[in-house]
Amino acid sequence: MNKKFQKLLALTLSLVMALGVFSVSFTAFADDAETVPEDDSDYGVLVIGDSIGRGCGAEGFYLDRDGNPLPEGENGGQYDEFDMRNVQGSYATQIGEALGCEMPYLMTDQTGNFWPLCYPGMTTTMMIDLMGIEDDYDDVSLNYTNYDWMLAYFGSPEYSKDGVRDDDTKAAVIRDFGSLGQVGAVDSLVKRSSLIVVELGMCDIFYRAYRKAMGGAMFADGLNFDFSDPSALIELIQIAIEQMNFGQEYFETWYPKMIEKLIEWNPDAKILLVGAFNLVNQLRITDNDAIPLGSIISVITDKMNKNYKKWAKQFGDNVYYVDVANTEPLLAENDWSLLGDFLDNSFAAVHPSQEGHDYMARQIMNVLTPVDHGKNIVIDLGRYHNVDYVWVNDVKVFDYTMEGSILTIPCKTILVNRVTVGTVSDSGVKSMQVYRMTYSISDGYSAYRVYGANDMKDTIDKNRFLYRLLKLIYDKIVAFFRSIIGG
Repeated sequence: MNKKFQKLLALTLSLVMALGVFSVSFTAFADDAETVPEDDSDYGVLVIGDSIGRGCGAEGFYLDRDGNPLPEGENGGQYDEFDMRNVQGSYATQIGEALGCEMPYLMTDQTGNFWPLCYPGMTTTMMIDLMGIEDDYDDVSLNYTNYDWMLAYFGSPEYSKDGVRDDDTKAAVIRDFGSLGQVGAVDSLVKRSSLIVVELGMCDIFYRAYRKAMGGAMFADGLNFDFSDPSALIELIQIAIEQMNFGQEYFETWYPKMIEKLIEWNPDAKILLVGAFNLVNQLRITDNDAIPLGSIISVITDKMNKNYKKWAKQFGDNVYYVDVANTEPLLAENDWSLLGDFLDNSFAAVHPSQEGHDYMARQIMNVLTPVDHGKNIVIDLGRYHNVDYVWVNDVKVFDYTMEGSILTIPCKTILVNRVTVGTVSDSGVKSMQVYRMTYSISDGYSAYRVYGANDMKDTIDKNRFLYRLLKLIYDKIVAFFRSIIGG
């Protein structure tokens, strides 16, 4: 089997396991952070999230707060010995800044009131343990290399039973050499927070499958599947499907229990449930084909978002759903393909671009400060500020307006099911974006981006026979995934 085909098989599988983490090493912090009593602050913002909340993909991920490159050899953005910091440009940091939080450069400086409990690979299973909820599941079996270090910053002795062990793991080192909860135990931070933003779920399903299939190897280390034996591919797919199903079941069972605990600890806090988005929605096989193979994953993320919406309604007035389904990943910004630059940029590609982080921050702030748009259709186009044309139900309209990236279309009917927008990038490349519309009396119109062949640049000039052939293959793959996930 030639190397190119091996990479194709490996990376195709990686579409269902696309959220990875950095591999880093740490040393324990000294107990010299400035501290304040808990009751000195009655307002705070707690963001619970994964690598996206940590800032991966944001322009400041590799920069310090002054905009200077991090010292050579530093990984950037993570909880490491250089600094445990707030990453500039991340959606989490943007929220803290917009709300006027005190955000010291070092998060171990407890004079602040903004706490991003966000970690690459963060899952609901990790959070359940940090909160002291017994789930009868030992997360150690997943070989989370970074989980133990979260105990150093957000742990407490009475909780985190899966992590504090008697072996030679990092948790044991923390117990013997460092300390737990340098930023604060999760329960104390929750009780001090007026706003809690929860961005978890995607790693439950995608990352755990990847970790199991890779035997604990790290996504950022590159893809090294061995397909010399064809049975290896079958075994790998079986592992991925099994773990994704387990992750989906765990997510659906324990995520609401996590929210229940947050409410129990702080019934007055406003809780935002940040939804999922397709990390690889525009990934193609090559630069020349027109079908975004990665859009298959929308089958899974659509199902996840239905759950988030359901839980937001279930838990009452203080719990809200944040729709971020149209978040732009770096993959889309750089137009990477499966057999192109994606090979060398897989970790970065599956995280939001800076425009994606900006969009997520806007969506969160829109929930915190809702605006009544009436019956107007309002769509956030992200990086696109130049509109060439707008169709509503395939009829061209002319009375739309643009303010920054926000497209507003006056509408007096609730029968709109599709909006098509022709956009022009800053470099002059034209593309067509299609949005599926839903309407509710309370929320007005909601636009969900539909990724397909027409999203790709210069689609009209592609070989139509090749397009039809690839489209047939694509439809078969989508049907296969729907049968597996039950979407």
